[in-house]
Amino acid sequence: MYKLKKNKISIKKIVKFLKARYDGPDFTITGISSLNYPKNNSLLFYTPIINYKFELRDNLQYDLKKLEKLKNVVLLSDGKLKKSLNIPIIQSKNPRFDFQRAVIEFFTDHEYKLGIHPTAIIEKTSSIGKNVYIGAHCYIGNNVKIGSNSQIFANTTIYGEAKIGSNSVILSNSTIGSEGFSFSYTGNELFHFPSLGSITIGDHVWIGSNCTVEKPQIDTTIIESHVKLDDLVHIGHNAIIKKFTQIAAGTIISGRAKIGEGCWIAPNVVFDNGCQVGKNSIVGSSSLVRRNFPKNSVIIGSPARLLRKTR
Repeated sequence: MYKLKKNKISIKKIVKFLKARYDGPDFTITGISSLNYPKNNSLLFYTPIINYKFELRDNLQYDLKKLEKLKNVVLLSDGKLKKSLNIPIIQSKNPRFDFQRAVIEFFTDHEYKLGIHPTAIIEKTSSIGKNVYIGAHCYIGNNVKIGSNSQIFANTTIYGEAKIGSNSVILSNSTIGSEGFSFSYTGNELFHFPSLGSITIGDHVWIGSNCTVEKPQIDTTIIESHVKLDDLVHIGHNAIIKKFTQIAAGTIISGRAKIGEGCWIAPNVVFDNGCQVGKNSIVGSSSLVRRNFPKNSVIIGSPARLLRKTR
């Protein structure tokens, strides 16, 4: 986690760090701002694209002309605006990403110091890597392994057998390794099948607040490296989430479902048991996926249907 810091930095230094094109004047800025609330002496960015991989466009429109009334502002954007906008522009092929890089480099500090909070409970059979942060009131159970440089935030619970890779983040109030939802009807009761499997979470994984990842009855629930989960995402037992996939808030991945590499899952999607979606696919908001779809699919609706293929 980061916190904003004050800094005085020259435009040319930012340009050099980004290895970008810039032919405007050099001056000093002291912070960042957004197009919704632009400020003097700040760095901003503009792009109509919110997802470069799938070329998804922003729904909002901005009055960029109002930036001309401000003092000492510089805009990260593509070169197309130079003819219509009379302010300094740092040219970028991916303004959003370059803005994020510049902000982390010049205008942020880490909010928390590395280490284990004194209220956290770490079982003796667990293994914690180097330079790990574990926040207040966390519980790290038996046979849990957490890789180096990972961060586990307040009130998170991790049960074994679970392995968390390096450089991963789990935000507050999430539960990793909860019992899978599996009951057999016996005629007069519902009998719970115990979860005896394991969980594997890769490197550079982001798990948002209030997420749940279920332990399977047998075998392994897998979240591969570089997967990013938003808040309030549920990953069912034996599910497999392949690398570089992003899953937005409110999504439910039922047991044994499989999401391919590099997919974008929009908010409030539901995957039924065992359903699969191939790599580089998009699933639209509030879709109900009840069958399999091949790679490069754009999927929408309830029940979900194939709208078109991705490029």
